[in-house]
Amino acid sequence: MTTGEFSTVFPEVDRIVYFGSRFALMVIGIAAFFYFGPESGIFSFISLAVMIAGVVLDVLRLQNIGASQWLMFLRFVPYAGLLLSIFLQSAQKDWTESASFDRTGWIIIGIHAAFAAFIIYLIIKNPAMVILG
Repeated sequence: MTTGEFSTVFPEVDRIVYFGSRFALMVIGIAAFFYFGPESGIFSFISLAVMIAGVVLDVLRLQNIGASQWLMFLRFVPYAGLLLSIFLQSAQKDWTESASFDRTGWIIIGIHAAFAAFIIYLIIKNPAMVILG
C-alpha cells in the first residue's frame, strides 16, 4: 500500500481530532477499569484495544504532521511518551515544512507547562501527598 492509498483509506488526524480521540480513549479505559475491575479479562481486552487504537492514532497524526512514523515507538519510553503526546497535540499539519509551531501550538505547549508547574507546586507544597512505592 503506497502513501497515497494509505491517505485515501484513513482520514487525516489534525490537532482537535487527535485530542478528542485521545480523551475518548482515556475515558473508555477509566470506565472499563471502574466497571469491570482491574483483574477482569474484559478489562484486559479493552486495555489492549485502547492501546492499539492509540498507536494507530499516533501513526496517523505523525503522518499528518509529516514526521517519521517510527517516532511512535517513543510512546513506550518513560517520559518520552508524554513529550511525544504534547508534540502531537501542538504541531500543525505539515509541521516538518516549517519546523516551528504556530500560535495555537505555542498556546497548547503553554497550557501543558502550566499544568506541569502546578503539579510541581503541589508536590513541593505538600510532599506527604506523594506516594512512593
